[in-house]
Amino acid sequence: MRKVFLSLAVLASSVASAQLVNVGSIEKVNLPSGVRTIESVMSPDGSFAVINAAGSLQKVDLATGKIVKIADDASSGMEISKDGNTLIYEQSVFKDKLRYTNLKSVNLNNGKESTLVNASRNLQGYALSKNSVGAVDNGKYTAKSLNSAAPSLVTVASIKAGALIVSVNGVSNNISPQGTTGQSYLWPSVSPDGKKVLYYLCGEGAFVCNLDGSNPVSVGMMRAPKWYNNNVVVGMQDQDNGDYVTASKLVASSVDGKVMQDLTQISSMAMYPSVAANGSKVSFVTPAGELFILNIK
Repeated sequence: MRKVFLSLAVLASSVASAQLVNVGSIEKVNLPSGVRTIESVMSPDGSFAVINAAGSLQKVDLATGKIVKIADDASSGMEISKDGNTLIYEQSVFKDKLRYTNLKSVNLNNGKESTLVNASRNLQGYALSKNSVGAVDNGKYTAKSLNSAAPSLVTVASIKAGALIVSVNGVSNNISPQGTTGQSYLWPSVSPDGKKVLYYLCGEGAFVCNLDGSNPVSVGMMRAPKWYNNNVVVGMQDQDNGDYVTASKLVASSVDGKVMQDLTQISSMAMYPSVAANGSKVSFVTPAGELFILNIK
């Protein structure tokens, strides 16, 4: 794979001159002709990424550039298990003109597929932890194992009718820190240590709170936020003209909201970040369907 390195001059320092994330280089991944990705997910060790190219899921080896097709039926939402062996994704199906969602898993080594949640009209969300997947389907929590071991209970942050729901030990509660009247919550996730929730509140920005919804802290105006580690989150700051995205950059913020750092320039068109669990890489896509990798020192 030919790597295209962008100058470090495109990186802006934070307003506080602190480096939350030390970006060493930015690489463009050369995808095959005609392949455009709408989202990506990093493997925990940063060795590969999986992209969604118009429903076709493809595994991209970042060292060799080798690309292997994983599945052809994805809609959105991808996560990779901690051991890097299993991909979880959502699949849309239509029955009698109604849209349903299947939550599926595929073994990245042998291609074997399984259905974890079947034909849901309200799949609120899911999360992975070790060998298990926790999913919330129309208020009902279920745990599924990815191997032969018994499943463990996974803490899940999800959305139901715009409200923020957190499921702990299989019990779900509406925590919505800013209330639910006129509010809409998006992109919720639980911190790696399982102690905090990250979410986006429409029109207000991203926040971090406790599992019970207490102590919400603004971490700035960023969309599609993701945990970089327990102390730092990353997301995108995008602009549009009502029809299409005109500019977008990636930013990082401390969980106390006191420091924000630009990771790319606004002209980079960087959108929808995904973080390798070991902190070595952050991937992002562009409206043109390109895939980029931020290598972290």
